[in-house]
Amino acid sequence: MTHRLRVSALIAGVVWLFAAPASAQCVRAPELTVAPSADASAGPTLNDRLGRMVAPVMVNGQGPFRFVVDTGANRSVLSQGLADRLGLTPFGQGEVHTVHGETTAPLVRIESLSYGQVILPAEPMPVLSGPVFAGEQGLLGVDGMRGRRLRLDFDRSCIEIRPASRSRFAGEGWTRLRGELRFGHLVVIPGRIGTVNLNVLVDTGSDRSLANVALRDALRQANPHWARDVEGAVRAYSAGHAVLLDEAMALPRLQLQDMQIRNLVTFVGDFHIFTLWGMQNEPTMLIGMDVISRAREIVIDYDRATVDFRVRQTSRTGSNITRAQTRGSSTYE
Repeated sequence: MTHRLRVSALIAGVVWLFAAPASAQCVRAPELTVAPSADASAGPTLNDRLGRMVAPVMVNGQGPFRFVVDTGANRSVLSQGLADRLGLTPFGQGEVHTVHGETTAPLVRIESLSYGQVILPAEPMPVLSGPVFAGEQGLLGVDGMRGRRLRLDFDRSCIEIRPASRSRFAGEGWTRLRGELRFGHLVVIPGRIGTVNLNVLVDTGSDRSLANVALRDALRQANPHWARDVEGAVRAYSAGHAVLLDEAMALPRLQLQDMQIRNLVTFVGDFHIFTLWGMQNEPTMLIGMDVISRAREIVIDYDRATVDFRVRQTSRTGSNITRAQTRGSSTYE
């Protein structure tokens, strides 16, 4: 029997072959302390050299195992090595959507999946193999984030999941971006490059930012200088397959409401994921960890469809995230 699944993400994004995990220590800020709760957890993370965050996840009461936090995946995924280690036997197959198309993956049943005290859906999970995991043991998708808030603190190497209804934090440097939920899990934010309006998606499972052909064409028509071509090709991996990214654009500025992203390089293509999401004809960009990790931390609220960025006061090499306006301290509930 074949079970059809829609799983996109790192699978829908790209991963460098040589990305390797590095150790990190979680130093909690006061506002990261989680009160005792059966549905809230905060703790340390590992992150690879390109900034993807890795959460300690329990599977069937065993672990913890290293799962890449993937806000572009609507289902969590196991590596073949972890499935073998847990003695999980496939019972069927499912379709997994990748950056370049569909692939068929075996499905396994699990009894439990959790991050700290947070219980996640124990549904059938696809199993993938190959360099797409970059040595990690799974992908932590957003199928369990409905009504919750995900916080990724890059400065302190911490991950926090808690109910959105009880979310509260305060501090300087925060900018809130309001979007909408599509397909129940994708937070889509309106953006602008020059005079071109576009959809922007935040994908922590992708190393690189991707743009569709509709965005490239719209930018060239509006102003060729806004989409300067970049020479060179990159070989990346998606669901175990090699993907050649041979077209890129350098963008001086992406405006996201009260936030700007400068010096952004995005790879362009007729990627399958944009068709899957019904955005192939709408100018759309997926920003990956090459951009996201330039912030101090981000908070994605899957109840309110908002993304909060805490930006840095000093610029760093690569893309630079800045606030368009200075508002001082803010408190969000």
